Amino acid sequence: MADSMRDIKRRIKSVTSTKQITHAMQLVASAKLRNARMKADARREYTNYVIETMHMIAGALEREEPNAFLKENGCKKDLYIVVTSDKGLAGGFNSGLLKFTAEAMKQSSECAVVVSGAKGLDYFRRRNYEILGSYVGDSDEANFAVASRIGKAATTLFLDGKIGSVYIMYNRFVSVISQKPTMIKLLPLSFEEMETKADEIDTETATGEYRPESGLFGDVPVKNMIFEPSAAYLANQLIPSYIDNAVYGALLESAAGELASRRMAMENATDNADEIIADLSLAYNRARQGAITQEITEIVSGANAIG
Repeated sequence: MADSMRDIKRRIKSVTSTKQITHAMQLVASAKLRNARMKADARREYTNYVIETMHMIAGALEREEPNAFLKENGCKKDLYIVVTSDKGLAGGFNSGLLKFTAEAMKQSSECAVVVSGAKGLDYFRRRNYEILGSYVGDSDEANFAVASRIGKAATTLFLDGKIGSVYIMYNRFVSVISQKPTMIKLLPLSFEEMETKADEIDTETATGEYRPESGLFGDVPVKNMIFEPSAAYLANQLIPSYIDNAVYGALLESAAGELASRRMAMENATDNADEIIADLSLAYNRARQGAITQEITEIVSGANAIG
């Protein structure tokens, strides 16, 4: 009986220590999440204006020579930029995205990956995928310098004809309890797809419906606008900036989603620890009560034997 009580006390102490760790991680994730959400929300508004500007020059581009960013180059190899986390303890955050990515890759006859995050790097390395680049660091704090390097590398591969299409895969932050695996085609660029994705993201994140015709210039008929310098020159300057920003946005969204998922996972772990401690405490009290009852019975029996 004494050994059993000691084992229960040891387990209570162990679970209590684990609970302190999970609770601390929950508080850290909650504190970081506020800042990550603010950055993600601010970036969405900027991206909508970039899309709107590109939407305005789309009509003018139709009258000029085809832009290299807008047409297929004939290469059959697809590039997938996959944004995961560096650390675990975040529920199904990484496994859901990697499963979603594996399904999407089935549409490609040949593919390669650029990976952000240690979890994704381990996944693709174990499965012998062609990895053209990897970026491992603080995945819960998005870095524009990293996003710019990824964007420029993908753009260069596409323009050189080594990659036919570029997709980015990431977990989009919808709410604290919801992160949605998302795929966006970056190259070759499609203005219609850009607007569709912007509308989808704005609607799901409750910031309203994206309306390219109701922003910077109101109801001005954009196809009749004259651009100086030319629309092609503006597109060549603006499209690489859009791609860098799209990658940065994916890193921001993924960072917010990772922190939210970790917060929920640690909150659930803390609640489970409370339940285990309560059950163990009940078991300990019952064992202790049994030991006391046994001692009393032995004392009474001894007294009766003497008397």
